[in-house]
Amino acid sequence: MKGTPRSVMMSAASRAAGWWMGHATNAMKQGQKAWIAAVARAAEPDVKRKPRRKK
Repeated sequence: MKGTPRSVMMSAASRAAGWWMGHATNAMKQGQKAWIAAVARAAEPDVKRKPRRKK
């Protein structure tokens, strides 16, 4: 095993922090997408279409 115990410990801590930060960022992005979609749906006007005439 290469490196000092401190270096090995810091590498492991960095990997764990990166994993958690990646998951937190993903959760925030999903929340933002859901929020933006909800706002966009509320902003769209209701389009009332005329009924089709029978030929």
